Amino acid sequence: MMRDLPKQGLPKRKPNSNTPIIYVSLYFLLLAFFIYLHSISEPVEEKVQQVIGSIDFAFKGVKQKNKASDRSTLSGDEFGLGVFHAEIKKVYETAIPLIESNVNKKGDELQFVVPISQLFKNGSAELRSTRDELFVDASRILIKRSGVTPTDMEILIDAGDELPSASDASTNVSALQVNALVNSFLSNGVPGRNVFVGMMSEGTGNVYFKFYIRTSFEKQFRKVEKG
Repeated sequence: MMRDLPKQGLPKRKPNSNTPIIYVSLYFLLLAFFIYLHSISEPVEEKVQQVIGSIDFAFKGVKQKNKASDRSTLSGDEFGLGVFHAEIKKVYETAIPLIESNVNKKGDELQFVVPISQLFKNGSAELRSTRDELFVDASRILIKRSGVTPTDMEILIDAGDELPSASDASTNVSALQVNALVNSFLSNGVPGRNVFVGMMSEGTGNVYFKFYIRTSFEKQFRKVEKG
């Protein structure tokens, strides 16, 4: 006769009492996060970075927060000298292919050499209409750069064999050409204090545009030393 053995079932597992607390904590954490995001009335980058930094600190530790702070510190000058030179070169080289450009040894002065015939019609003081975009874009970039650090431009034109006298400057073609170039920049918003002009008589048939950081007024019309 077989004896019925008592059933030995597995002991009932009590549910983990900590699980609901974890879910509730995560819920309120997310809720607080979205309420904070909603409270930002304007999409200001600095505020967004602060929120991101807080999340990094909470979930990734102090090191990640420090890295985020370093990135924001290093991105102060968004339109530095290298970017300025690259953008202004693109404008001139797109408008006038095979244009000559030179940078001095220090790297803080950029000069373009442009044949006068590429800017004016048939030896006159009338600018070619195809150069309008050149002056618009160059002015925009110069104004933007001047907002970062004072940057000036020199326009030096070769008047040929002989410089005009004060009495015939109002009728001299080279003097009128310089005036037309200056007005092209001023009419596009470049302040007069950022533009300097000059004339020389070397017979090159060129106009020289030089861009440099204003440290003094002693560099005007000095030739750029090629690097």
